[in-house]
Amino acid sequence: MTVMRMNEKLKKLINPLIIFFFLFMIFILIDDIIGKSIVDGSIYNSYELQTDAWFRGHTYLSHDYPYLELAIYNGHFYVSFPPFPSLFLVPFYLFFSNNIPTNLISFFLFAFEFIIIYKILIEHKTRELNAILLASSFTIGSNLLSLSIDSGVWFFAQLLNNFFCILSVDAFLKKKKALTYLFLGLAVGCRPFSIIYILMFFIYFIKTDVNYENNSLFKKVVKNIVPLIPTIIIGIIYMIYNYVRFDSIFEFGHNYLPEFVNAEYGQFSIHYLLNNLKSLFFNGISFNNKLNMSFGMPFSFFIANPIFIIYFYRSIQNIIKKKDKSFLRIMIFIFTFFNIIFICLHRTLGAWQFGARYTCDILPFIFLGIIWKKNKKGEIMKLELSKFELVCIVFGIILNVFGVIIMYTNKLF
Repeated sequence: MTVMRMNEKLKKLINPLIIFFFLFMIFILIDDIIGKSIVDGSIYNSYELQTDAWFRGHTYLSHDYPYLELAIYNGHFYVSFPPFPSLFLVPFYLFFSNNIPTNLISFFLFAFEFIIIYKILIEHKTRELNAILLASSFTIGSNLLSLSIDSGVWFFAQLLNNFFCILSVDAFLKKKKALTYLFLGLAVGCRPFSIIYILMFFIYFIKTDVNYENNSLFKKVVKNIVPLIPTIIIGIIYMIYNYVRFDSIFEFGHNYLPEFVNAEYGQFSIHYLLNNLKSLFFNGISFNNKLNMSFGMPFSFFIANPIFIIYFYRSIQNIIKKKDKSFLRIMIFIFTFFNIIFICLHRTLGAWQFGARYTCDILPFIFLGIIWKKNKKGEIMKLELSKFELVCIVFGIILNVFGVIIMYTNKLF
């Protein structure tokens, strides 16, 4: 029996290992074309500088780095992003010091997200090929690919955020409330808007928790706060760190960036909404007769991440054709809508990028919305892909692979 179980475990490991090797080869090939190295770091990863500052006993950097987005406060230069990625790099700093191979770490985050999505689909009886294709659509066929090629501070934060968000989705599917919140709490330390999904799951758990269905709303809220306690503690730690640096529990540094200090409307404003919505929905790409691609930064997230097309396609099918109005899917749609609005209230949409990288933060929850369909037994049904969805997936993979190469080299070959 023991030998049989070992053989079963080995069989389960084979496909993820093959996937990992295949992804590694893709990255080596892309890096070779664009002149990068997967084992290098990035001079734009200011999280590494913050980790180094901690080991020197400071929360601020030793001097200015003009090419980085640093907050200036009381004469000191601070990393202007939430702090968790620097904490994540601590064990690597102990081993590599100031030469952390952050590009390699980015690859691992990307590959693990692929494998986690694949594993979730296989666990819910999706066919092997469909699981690989859908996992590819969320990673290789999305802007996550461009984020994982260079480990600059902006991209690294989003990759780490995505990694913890997909772990949160996995924990949610396994009905582990505390872990669901915990992973999201870590994600908030990478990308603050992830906090809205803590609220989304909190509302969902209160609405659907049969253990407390006879209790008052107040009692349901109190009972469901208990799994949140570790995440609340994490939030308090973030607030203390914010206060130590900027004398405010809510300020992590962005408001003290020169570009926002000098901006007429500041970092967030309703004045930015319409232009940003136009960019996210309608900016396109074009090709000349030599197949060279030109595109705005950002351009439409539907083009850059066709998985959103699949998500809306399935949502319309479920509501109109199958009359399936799942509470969770409705919640995901509402919170996705508000996330996009929040994104568009920001002065910038990510500056230099391929596609619309801010919308990558939503992908793990879009994944949950796509697979969340239950049979009569209450089990999540296996996922089948239509021809239309296959076209979207293939298009996304081709566009993002070649788009990344073009962005970094300004040429196709």
